[in-house]
Amino acid sequence: MNKQKLSCILLHGWGINKSIWNNVLSRLHVFNDIDAVCLYTIAEEVKASGVEVLAEYIKNKIEKDTVIIAWSFGGLVATRIATLTDRIKGIVYIASTPCFLNRPNWNNVLDKKSILSLQCNLLKNPKDTIEYFSGLIAQSDKDTKKMLRTIRPSVAHEKYSPILFAWLNELVQIDQRKEFEALRLPTQYLLAEQDVLISPDIAKQLKQLRPQMKCEIIKNSCHVPFVHQPHETFNIIDRFISAQIR
Repeated sequence: MNKQKLSCILLHGWGINKSIWNNVLSRLHVFNDIDAVCLYTIAEEVKASGVEVLAEYIKNKIEKDTVIIAWSFGGLVATRIATLTDRIKGIVYIASTPCFLNRPNWNNVLDKKSILSLQCNLLKNPKDTIEYFSGLIAQSDKDTKKMLRTIRPSVAHEKYSPILFAWLNELVQIDQRKEFEALRLPTQYLLAEQDVLISPDIAKQLKQLRPQMKCEIIKNSCHVPFVHQPHETFNIIDRFISAQIR
């Protein structure tokens, strides 16, 4: 495969818009073209917000061999896309998980009570709830205030609260562990050492599903390692592309 002809799709997470990728686009020079997808726009266009619908829409737009870099909730969309087309040649998952809900033999993610509480608050006060969540995204042992200032321009508008509410239902219902385990393409996992949403301890469980997959933990980073620690994050991504995408 000619890597210079590879395309890249960037998928954002819950409560954040696609502009979260703006400051890192220059690091992705290996790709011929890059599409930072807005999942909210797609949901509005198709008048549906489920992972299945989002994945089908994006799949229909893919014309070239593509690598997906998917952050958090975007990882669910990426996995589903990869089951729908052979155009996906690799996936980089960042601070994501094939199952966001704590279940028997699957922990280190989110409690159902926490997700339902977020839904309840989203109905009462969408703007404050989305901003509260952005605080969780930015939280780390240090640099929390700096990270908050950095990601604030990318916080989703409250008008998208119905879509965000529906996505929380998806987090409760979707379990993609079997689909993730069955993927027949190169995958790279990046977790964040100080992530308060997806614990890096989940690395062992991920490796049980895909023993050959590389899973690396970005030190001194919050839930957004590609913003908090971009140098380390993109060095790992570059190595993955160079070594495994052929």
